[in-house]
Amino acid sequence: MSASRLQTSYGRWYSLIMLQTRRLLAFSSRVHTYTLLLYIFFFLVYLLGSFFSVTEDFVELLQFFLYLISWTSLLFGVWILVFSCIVWAGDRVFPLSPVLLTIARMMCILALGFVVALLETLFEKGLVVS
Repeated sequence: MSASRLQTSYGRWYSLIMLQTRRLLAFSSRVHTYTLLLYIFFFLVYLLGSFFSVTEDFVELLQFFLYLISWTSLLFGVWILVFSCIVWAGDRVFPLSPVLLTIARMMCILALGFVVALLETLFEKGLVVS
């Protein structure tokens, strides 16, 4: 086997692995978007629960799902950011779009979580003007 033939097979093997890792990164980014949509759904149900008569158990269940999905989404976002760095180190091309979109989705989750915490404090303790 000649040296030039050996290098081409290595190049094809390397590009196939980089293609698979980029596909995995794109799929992970899509799944992260779906977790954001799921969080928005439970957030809207939580907001609509304040307009209708619901039981305390239902509100607690909604809060549990909001906490579970928020932590899952944030940890999954951290995994996507770490995996983006791994892809960057291996491919030498920075995956800018997945990184920026992941950071934006994580900021949305944090902002909505802040709104949930603010509303929960307002509902339980009320508004005090001094």
